[in-house]
Amino acid sequence: MSSRLTRMVQTSLTIKVFAICFVSVHVPLLVFIVYLAGGNGAEPEPVLLLLLAATVAGTTICLLSLWWMIRPLSQLAQAIKIYRANGTPVRMQIDRKDEIGLLASTVTAMVAETETLMNKLRHQAMTDLQTGLGNRRWLNERAAEELARAERQGEPLSIIVLDLDRFKGINDGHGHETGDRVLVATGEIVRTCLRPYDLAARIGGEEFCILLPRTSLDDAEAIGERLRTALAATTVPPLRQGRMTASFGICAAGPGDRLPDMLLRADFALYEAKRDGRNCIRRAHDTNTEEAIASAKLAPAKAASPVNGKHIL
Repeated sequence: MSSRLTRMVQTSLTIKVFAICFVSVHVPLLVFIVYLAGGNGAEPEPVLLLLLAATVAGTTICLLSLWWMIRPLSQLAQAIKIYRANGTPVRMQIDRKDEIGLLASTVTAMVAETETLMNKLRHQAMTDLQTGLGNRRWLNERAAEELARAERQGEPLSIIVLDLDRFKGINDGHGHETGDRVLVATGEIVRTCLRPYDLAARIGGEEFCILLPRTSLDDAEAIGERLRTALAATTVPPLRQGRMTASFGICAAGPGDRLPDMLLRADFALYEAKRDGRNCIRRAHDTNTEEAIASAKLAPAKAASPVNGKHIL
């Protein structure tokens, strides 16, 4: 019976409030009984002063007890307000089994689940699901940050744009499943060949862009060559080795450059690589324009260059 009563008191806010109010209201009566039991007289003036002091004490005890009981609600409200303002997770450890403790733990769990779901959605919104690399939206955001930092600190920054060679022929000749495996393999090679602080994204069907902080054009070309060699050496069945290649355009950031400016110049260099036989790297030049890119697209490509003694088809 005692344990059941204790459990009821622990789990019921109503019983706690009732008990506090009952005791607080009867503090003057209890004090008066103790006063008389002590053999004191019932003179009006001391009795009134005693009852007044006991009433004030009882009221104070009641208010402090109720404040202590509902304080977690104020803390919870403040934590939710901070979460809505700056995304700080709600973390509250309330070792209580009553309604307030249940509410606090439930809200904390719900906010944690919501944050997990939002992080997942943010990741999906910024990630190319097929390759696991970033997507164009993610690259645009990160590129703005990196370009501002590079200009502020006076550091070089370069980009590599690569486009898989004759990818449509892979899809048409071997099916889209093979094409998907080629894209996945390309994403894995890109991740393997880059440094921890490099940023890679798939920005089109078979086109990828790599942002290289603190990297000169010469170093970017060396990284591009590493990627080009790795791609050409990769076999994705039923393709033969050397069929999976890419053309590369590289570009260094200039004063005031934005990502679209760099992509424009890198694309021109990329189409130069396509025109020069594919499976090669070309550097961008500052004089390139959109019209030059358009003419490079229309220009006939040279005969495919051999890889390991075989021509790329």
